[in-house]
Amino acid sequence: MHKIFRKALDNAIGDTHSIIAVIIDIRDFSPFSLDRDSFEIAMFLKRVYINIIDSYFNFASFYKSTGDGLLLTIPLGKNNLEEVTKKTIASCMDCHREFGIICSDDHLINFKVPNKIGIGIARGAACCLISGKKIIDYSGRLINLTSRLTALARPSGIVIDQSLGINLLDENLRRNFTREYVYLDGIAEVTPIIVYRTKEFTKIPKRNKQAIAQRRWKHTQDSRKLGDIAKFGNFRYGLPSEPTSAKDIDITIALPKITKGKLEAGYRVILTHFPDFKYKLEAGSPVVWLNFPKLYEKAKRHHVEEDMNVHIDIAYVEK
Repeated sequence: MHKIFRKALDNAIGDTHSIIAVIIDIRDFSPFSLDRDSFEIAMFLKRVYINIIDSYFNFASFYKSTGDGLLLTIPLGKNNLEEVTKKTIASCMDCHREFGIICSDDHLINFKVPNKIGIGIARGAACCLISGKKIIDYSGRLINLTSRLTALARPSGIVIDQSLGINLLDENLRRNFTREYVYLDGIAEVTPIIVYRTKEFTKIPKRNKQAIAQRRWKHTQDSRKLGDIAKFGNFRYGLPSEPTSAKDIDITIALPKITKGKLEAGYRVILTHFPDFKYKLEAGSPVVWLNFPKLYEKAKRHHVEEDMNVHIDIAYVEK
């Protein structure tokens, strides 16, 4: 595949296409991949990609793997905007709703697999790299925007940029979404943009509701062996200043990466948005109580051993 790509580059030219971009990301793929061998991971991705393309997006003109997800583009013409928009959103809704059972009838997938996805959607002009009649790749702000929207669609669901035109959708589709103002790194750092998220499944992180240029992030960090963590219940961390609120506290855990019982030197497993903590003011001082038993439990799921270091980063927006 890499040789085909290299050969195509010799005659490649740039063009601009009007498209709808869709990025689908498989949630909880990293923990899943730690407990499965490479054959099972590859088989799962293969079957998922085939099902997504054939069953939901056979009208797309371009597909590209993003590692644990897919980039799809749907071409737009002068007279098909409303039709294509409705079809794309309906397909995304169906794919999101049915993803948990997408491999249920596949006898090759006889092991537990991730059952949630996040989807970002945007419309506009994108830079297209073409060789002959073949599209090699898409790039530009539209693809970056779609990727940021996909990251917002957590724990699952769909996030749509206002550029898509929510008014083009029928009421039965439109009522699934609610409007939000958000800030995005590299896209909308000072002035927010409008997006629409699925009401039932998606919660926009607090950090994306505040201007990025105005944020003052503080960090409290710690590193200790997993065996020491096992000795405590809730562990108290005093913060050097007061957060704006508990919702503006974001805890990241970095674990050693263990693959098939062996430590991969220089690599880590990053657990973002660790939820098991409580924030309070004690005698006027800001304190985070971290649930060490939950942290220990999650580290053991990743096969971390007692003598290995676990790194903790408590980040928060300063008041």
